[in-house]
Amino acid sequence: MRPVIAVAAPIGGGKTSLATAIASRLGGASLLYYDRYERATNGSVDDLVRWMENGARIDDLAVPGLAEDLSRLTRGEPATDPVTGASIPAGRWIVLETPLGREHTATASFIDLLIWIDTPLDVALARKIREFVVDFPAKAGQADTRAFLSWLGNYLDHYLRVVHRMLEIQRERVPLHADVILDGRGDFETLLRQALEAIRARFPLQKIP
Repeated sequence: MRPVIAVAAPIGGGKTSLATAIASRLGGASLLYYDRYERATNGSVDDLVRWMENGARIDDLAVPGLAEDLSRLTRGEPATDPVTGASIPAGRWIVLETPLGREHTATASFIDLLIWIDTPLDVALARKIREFVVDFPAKAGQADTRAFLSWLGNYLDHYLRVVHRMLEIQRERVPLHADVILDGRGDFETLLRQALEAIRARFPLQKIP
């Protein structure tokens, strides 16, 4: 069975960048992104509010196909990206980018090493807004800046109403079952080095660059 390394963090906490870098450094790694599978954001804000009011049960979040693709890859069988339709070859390693960690029952049993990036929520939000600001001109060209500001205002409204509380729930639960906790305020190269050291320690018989 191929080892599964999961990387979790709040939105803007750096989990996608770290998971991608780990997969690249390990070589021959399959990479799965939670966002390609989740369906919760397809619903309304009111749906998420009701979910939190009803106990915020992680297993009630729809993530169709993720557990099945993890199972395929650990058996050495390829999977298919549900968004792009591209084949995901079965590598010697599987790196899973997920905000849920081991709180999602269907995927928890596959995770051999869970890395939590402990990024303060204000820092994570600032990084996310910076990402939006940097990406907007490149994607929108000369589009009306007012439209972007309106969109950003709506994003922050949703953040205040729903997302911040969801991230608090995540911080209350996911780190409790993490194998490694990294300081998300550090520079990226330090995070990557510490993550690789943790992988080497957990899998001493594997060749890791």
